[in-house]
Amino acid sequence: MEPVKIERKIFGKSTFTNVVDTSFSQLIPVESKTVTQSPVSIDTFFDNYDTLFYDIPYSGSINSHETLVMRSSEHIGVNISDMQEEIRNLREENVSLKRQLFIITNPNK
Repeated sequence: MEPVKIERKIFGKSTFTNVVDTSFSQLIPVESKTVTQSPVSIDTFFDNYDTLFYDIPYSGSINSHETLVMRSSEHIGVNISDMQEEIRNLREENVSLKRQLFIITNPNK
């Protein structure tokens, strides 16, 4: 039997990184494709919204018509609570004015 001669190369710290590839490039697939979605156009968004309109829940903390209203209201600077209060006040005023009109136009009743 013939003896096997084993040789080893020893590199210093400074030459090691120059000789040996220390990156993990072998673990990255050759055809590494990053999937990027193109931005949705406004027209496409509203087409999708119209298609999904009745499938979207009326209320809920996320993905609901209520959420859309709240987010859009914040974006345009409208306070929904203030609007609801104003509507209540206008309804009360409307009822009061209708009573006054009835009294004025029907003095005998």
